Formats: sequence, C-alpha cells, structure tokens
Amino acid sequence: MSEPKKKLWIGNLAYKVQKDDLEELFKQYGQITEIKVLDKGPHVYAFVEFEKVEKAIEAFNSLQGRELKGQAMKIEYASGRKRSTNDRDKERGRGGNDKYRKRDSNYKRRSRSRSIDRHKKKSKSHKRHSSSSESSRRDKQYNNKKQPVRSPSDDLSN
Repeated sequence: MSEPKKKLWIGNLAYKVQKDDLEELFKQYGQITEIKVLDKGPHVYAFVEFEKVEKAIEAFNSLQGRELKGQAMKIEYASGRKRSTNDRDKERGRGGNDKYRKRDSNYKRRSRSRSIDRHKKKSKSHKRHSSSSESSRRDKQYNNKKQPVRSPSDDLSN
C-alpha cells in the first residue's frame, strides 16, 4: 500500500455513480476540497481530495470495499501523477516494458514468422546460399539409394 495522502482514488464504481453520490458519502469524514468523476469507457473511477490527510485516512479505512450503487468500491491513495498506458498494461500482465523495443534508433522489429528450430545449429547441407548444382546433386544421391521393398504382410506382422 502506498503512503497516505489527502487525495483518494476510488475505483470499481458503478456506471450510474455521480459526483453528488460521492460527496454525500465522503463529506461525513471531513472537509472535501475536490471531487472528480471520470468515465473511461467501461471503467468509472473518481478522485476525492480532503483538506487533511487524517480525514482521508479515516475515509479510506471506513469505506474500503463498501458498496455504492451495487458495486464494492476499491479505494487507494492517489499517486499524485498521471498514469500512462504502460502503467496500466503492467498491472494487467501485458508487460509494458519498452526497454527492449527501443534499444537504439536503428532497431527494427523482426518478423514473427520464424521457424521453430531457429536456435538450433544448422548442418552444412542446409546452407542458405547453396548452388542449384549442389541441391540437384543431393537429390540424385537420395533418389539413387536403394529403398527396401516392403510387402503388405510386413505391416501385419508389426
């Protein structure tokens, strides 16, 4: 949990929660200096700022998990900074670390269509730039090998 502050973040709010609803609920804990309700798509959250830290702590302890308009509120102390998309992605388990993507200005993203064995050492017969005469020679060698003749009765004996 972060350090107590005058400003509280209230999350998991029902879509129909209004500024007046929050004011009515939080004013019993002390003088409020500001209330902001934000609606970001399916997420509704708010910031409630008290005049004194002690009053914010009291409201935090009393209202954590309490239902408002059918949904249990989640309350945290506001961090005092705007959150970026990367911060939200980290919390949702999506990484969000650009450290490896932005190595240097010349870094280009590689194609994802790579073979499964890309880390295995390739044999000499799989050289990237083999000549056509080499490949045709390999094909002839393979086709000239005698293959054992199998009869249908061989399959039944296994």
